[in-house]
Amino acid sequence: MNEKKTIERLQYRIDRYRAMGNGAMCQDLKFQLSQLMAENK
Repeated sequence: MNEKKTIERLQYRIDRYRAMGNGAMCQDLKFQLSQLMAENK
């Protein structure tokens, strides 16, 4: 449950940073998200 909220929060932040045009932070969050997804498999 907690991991699902963390994933959703990261996806939301990625969308917000993309909307603001902050590509570097967006890439960093995508990296964190991919690591989290790999741990959950």
